[in-house]
Amino acid sequence: MKKIDKKEIITSTAKSIFGAIPFGGAALDELFFEYNGRLKQNRLNRFVKILAENFTEESDINLDNIKTEDFNDLFESVLRKVVQTKSEAKLIRFKDVLLNELKKPTKQAEINELYLNLISELTEQEIEILYNHRFFTEEFEEEVNEMNRHRDNMKSLKNQMDKESIIVDESKFLKPYENVKAQFENKKSKIDKVLKYRNADFYNLNENKFMFFKQRLFSKGLLIDDRMKRIGTLPFQSMGITEFGVEFIDFIKTSEKKITVGNTVYNK
Repeated sequence: MKKIDKKEIITSTAKSIFGAIPFGGAALDELFFEYNGRLKQNRLNRFVKILAENFTEESDINLDNIKTEDFNDLFESVLRKVVQTKSEAKLIRFKDVLLNELKKPTKQAEINELYLNLISELTEQEIEILYNHRFFTEEFEEEVNEMNRHRDNMKSLKNQMDKESIIVDESKFLKPYENVKAQFENKKSKIDKVLKYRNADFYNLNENKFMFFKQRLFSKGLLIDDRMKRIGTLPFQSMGITEFGVEFIDFIKTSEKKITVGNTVYNK
């Protein structure tokens, strides 16, 4: 017995309902379903054009990979998502995914499907926020800790100079102090350059919208809340990227063409 497709039943029912309602001399089912079909076809045509234009420019594509089962499954998944989006940036990402798979097959069909879903579900601003949080790793936390140690050493040396200057010359503390100060300022300068990516203003967002986007990225396992490492930090204020987040960013960075998202220009 043929398995009943729930989607076909819903579509058939909807057509019956719309078909019973006249609208300007035409049935609503004709207006709705024909328009919907043309819309999806136009999106598909646009994607095929983008794919074809880039396909001829790539010299390291292995055409034998087109015949593989994994690529055909991936291609089918991409097409299903292409007709559901009107975002040009997403079309470019989907194109990059296919071309990269032809160059170097990943052999991870289930993970690829998960990545494709994320491309479809995430907004451009969320992807920008995630991309900029690539700086906030365990290594970054170690850099912050080292900067704090330099700051504490500066305070200690300064206190010693203040005490010793009453009795003896402070010069024996001055050189160590200047060395530690230079290390602190150098480390702080590097850290300050990326801390802007944790501010809503950088993305032209208000705090509530920024918090919402970070919470969404957290719920998908792309960001982690590092507030426990910072005394006095509020929930979702100090976020870091997860290993899965890094892998997803690497997945979509398959083209050398520069893409601008919000305030950020980056290699996809």
